[in-house]
Amino acid sequence: MNIAPATAIRIRRLLLLLPVLVLVALVASWVWFGPKNAQAKLPDVTLQTIDGQSYSLAPQKKTFRLVELIYTRCPDICPTTTVKMVQLQKRLLEANLMGQGVEFLTITIDPQNDTPDVMRYYAQQLGIQENGWTLLRGDDATIKTVTNSLGFFATKMDDGFISHTSSTYLVDDNNAVIQKFGMGDDFDPEQIYQELLKLKKEG
Repeated sequence: MNIAPATAIRIRRLLLLLPVLVLVALVASWVWFGPKNAQAKLPDVTLQTIDGQSYSLAPQKKTFRLVELIYTRCPDICPTTTVKMVQLQKRLLEANLMGQGVEFLTITIDPQNDTPDVMRYYAQQLGIQENGWTLLRGDDATIKTVTNSLGFFATKMDDGFISHTSSTYLVDDNNAVIQKFGMGDDFDPEQIYQELLKLKKEG
């Protein structure tokens, strides 16, 4: 049976659009069903500091933790976020809050390449102060547990770069995510500073 040219064109267009429609459906299902039915949390696992010490992610009483997941070879959004967190750290130090109920965690999603020396250099170059800020690594399986628990998606590309979620996470003393913020240009130090002040005042 012959197909009219106009019908054939419509079929070809539909076939070309099909992958896009499937992707849209998958994203929509995650947006509508994933976050509502699952509370994002920082998992109670053990990672390692860049000095080789064990570091537990167990809940900490009366402590709010701002968590960024990065990789040091990231060309833009990760270092931009870290630089803005450095700005935020300075303000929190002036307010005597950094390390006093407010902690920052930087967790690499590329532990094979982000060795302790690499992460130490990253911290030095971007101006991270040790007071209240811990850089962490772990094996692939443990890092996967962290990303899955937070709802953070990361996929290594063929060129070595990593496509990942652009979110940072504010975690309460029960390890529950109470706020999600953007990364890069969408990370607003002033907004987060005011949010932390409010939370600390509320007790």
